[in-house]
Amino acid sequence: MSSAGDDALETNLTDSVTTARLGQPALTVILPTIDNYQRIKKTLAHLQAQTARSEIEVLIVASSEEALRLDPAAAEGFFDLRVIEVGEIESLAAAKSLAAAEARADWVVFSEDHSWPEPGWAEALIAAHREGYAVVGPIIRNANPGSTLSWTNYLACFSRWSHTGLAGKVSQTPWHNSSYGRELLLERQANLPRLLAVEGILQDEMREEGHRLYLLPGVATDHVNISRLSAWILQAFWGGKLYGGSRIEGEEWGVFRRLAYICGMPLIPMLRFKRLLPEIRPLTRQHSLMPRILPALVLNLIIHAVGEVIGYALGKGDAEDQYLEFEARRFEAITRQDRDALGIELPQPDSLES
Repeated sequence: MSSAGDDALETNLTDSVTTARLGQPALTVILPTIDNYQRIKKTLAHLQAQTARSEIEVLIVASSEEALRLDPAAAEGFFDLRVIEVGEIESLAAAKSLAAAEARADWVVFSEDHSWPEPGWAEALIAAHREGYAVVGPIIRNANPGSTLSWTNYLACFSRWSHTGLAGKVSQTPWHNSSYGRELLLERQANLPRLLAVEGILQDEMREEGHRLYLLPGVATDHVNISRLSAWILQAFWGGKLYGGSRIEGEEWGVFRRLAYICGMPLIPMLRFKRLLPEIRPLTRQHSLMPRILPALVLNLIIHAVGEVIGYALGKGDAEDQYLEFEARRFEAITRQDRDALGIELPQPDSLES
């Protein structure tokens, strides 16, 4: 038996499908790649498996169409697939901002080469937007759960969106994996690269304007998380510095507020852990994780906090450039065992071997 809310979502999805068939896609998916088709091949396969794929416009952001070397079969079944040529990608946030201006759908979702949504993902995003939600995201699952480092990277980044028990109206949705009303993005076009670099700042801004954010229940994407030790350490540090530096830049912090956060550095990992604990408890119990991951999780939070306070003190500097390595070259930041288990082939030599 379906509820009235379910019926409303189904009606709204039908309306969006009709709109798409009349000449407008229902959803634009923005998928950047720093090199070629090989890196985004698996994500495109998951997009082609979407139940609403004929309503999806895919915008691949690449240095050039020639360098991308797209397999023509990868474009089959979509409403449309276009390549947005941006030259050498030095900032994923800037590249995604350029693509957002080219989107034709009313709703725009940012996708990743290392995040693979299940078949009902696009349908659910469209239906939730039709219900009036401005920002919508899926549950995030750990795609490579074989190591302690992967689990701690996953929980440190995605604890708030790690299981259906957290779904519903939320204060934030998963960074790099959420969909937005296109007009809300275009209103911020001048500042969008800065806001997308630390997506939580963008979402906080939208929420403060009265827009609603929603985490989908029972709809997930499988996300590949860092499992190589050197990359695990560096990603936590540079991610912290990018976060801290972006906050003081966007919110125009004064000297005294910056000093307060710098002096409070020892409290940052403790407060984060206190917040994480109830969010991750169902998963840690289900997988008997806590004794195994606790030391590494605490270390990860400390490393991130060190980077964060350096960002408060000195600004973000080149943190976005450094962080790009771990977002745009995720498959080099996981172990060879994980790549084999996931069926991943590197499009270039493994540059992060430790």
